[in-house]
Amino acid sequence: MRLSARSYPHPVLGNRDDVPGAAFQATLVMSTDKECVYISADVTCSCEALNALLKDGRAAYVLHIECSNTLFRRAYEFREPQHRVSISADNLNDAVEVNVFARAKDHIPGYCIPEAHSDYAGAQFDVQRGDILAVGEGQVFHVESDFDSLSRIGSIMQINESPKDGDIPMEPSFDGDKIVIFLSKSDFADYKVLKLHEGVRGPLTTTIVLPVLAEALHILKEESDGMDDTRRWVRALARRIENLGLSGESQPLLLAQQLLELPVKRALSSSRMLAEAAS
Repeated sequence: MRLSARSYPHPVLGNRDDVPGAAFQATLVMSTDKECVYISADVTCSCEALNALLKDGRAAYVLHIECSNTLFRRAYEFREPQHRVSISADNLNDAVEVNVFARAKDHIPGYCIPEAHSDYAGAQFDVQRGDILAVGEGQVFHVESDFDSLSRIGSIMQINESPKDGDIPMEPSFDGDKIVIFLSKSDFADYKVLKLHEGVRGPLTTTIVLPVLAEALHILKEESDGMDDTRRWVRALARRIENLGLSGESQPLLLAQQLLELPVKRALSSSRMLAEAAS
């Protein structure tokens, strides 16, 4: 959602040279924890006419957040120059575009900005509710989702049906942004059914994800600096290891179990419960 460098029917702060005599800027900061992504905006506006409208409630700031990867898109309206929103980490993954702007809350007849470009000298405008009055410089953040369960492993792993025929072994590919795990056609058909049952997700994680993650960590260990790698799964793994305070020098299989929060223990527990329910 690119707002700047557009043609508006009235002068808009921050858009090209519409209003060279005033500024509209937003400082954006993103932080995360295990559950949420937090985005803070600190807005500075030096236009007295717009500040008066904001103070009177006839205009408002808007924090617009969009993630094309998850199709999340939401606008948060606020009145004070500083604002912070929290979003569930499940809603954002990879590139997140953030924009801040100001828009009219009411119909504003005779709208004019004294600091506007000379081309607008003496002109007044009929601004409608929802019209944009100021735009800040947008910013793109990269959110690396957690992958400590099979439901979130999709941030770095993808399980696909193999194009090959017959009963073939599981084959991982590490060349793209995501690790792709290819299952034989029959195995993939079973996987699609079984992954819907919560009781077998633990064993599925252990059987499919754990060995592939261990191999991925071996690749990461051989690389000099995962943070600078162009593949997103490499950056995500490096960031996760750092955030958890783990050692990238650990044996890959042991580190994979730590990252997946002891999947063997959870697989045995869920399998035991299934066995007891069947007896």
